[in-house]
Amino acid sequence: MALKLTFAAEEDASRIADIHMAAFATNAMLLAQFPTSAIRDGVRDSIALKALDDIRDPHTAVLLVQDSELEGEIISFAKWSLPSSTSDNEAPWIWPVGTELDILHQWTQRVEGAKSKVLGDEPCYHLSFLATDPDHERRGAATILIKWGLDRCSEDKTSAYLESTPVASVLYTRLGFTPEEKISMTFPDGSEYEEVGFLFRPDKGVRTGGHT
Repeated sequence: MALKLTFAAEEDASRIADIHMAAFATNAMLLAQFPTSAIRDGVRDSIALKALDDIRDPHTAVLLVQDSELEGEIISFAKWSLPSSTSDNEAPWIWPVGTELDILHQWTQRVEGAKSKVLGDEPCYHLSFLATDPDHERRGAATILIKWGLDRCSEDKTSAYLESTPVASVLYTRLGFTPEEKISMTFPDGSEYEEVGFLFRPDKGVRTGGHT
């Protein structure tokens, strides 16, 4: 098989940032928080720095999928925060000048509130980031990265949690997640952004399905 799952190394942080920005280039929340191309150039650097911190963090697993037929090119990545992780463990984000901090902080509070409502203080595997290079979508990379976490959930009898845009919900449902909490926010222009908090319970098992 051409796709290979590996752990990220420090030298992979820049590629992770590039994939993140490419995958979320049209995401309404990213565009609202970082409204100009110059600010988005800055947030790309912020993502690379945070990825480097996460790779060094023993409470976090940063995983990659590489294509062995493309000389090991990284095509997808995921960040799983482990059950031992807390917000106190993580290195802080460093946001570029011009970031819409009101929007960012409001959204962060809503996301954290939804997770707390679903899980309370229960430890979990948290899939906080997952992105695939748009040139390599629908090849199964995301499924590989998700199943890594679900296998550990089953071994540890521990739940998994994530936030997803509605467009990606089909994948998570297919793999055994259930939608638990709607997370939404109205932007200053009146438009609304929505994600869904999904929960996986290991006693329900991991489903198999198509590729993405």
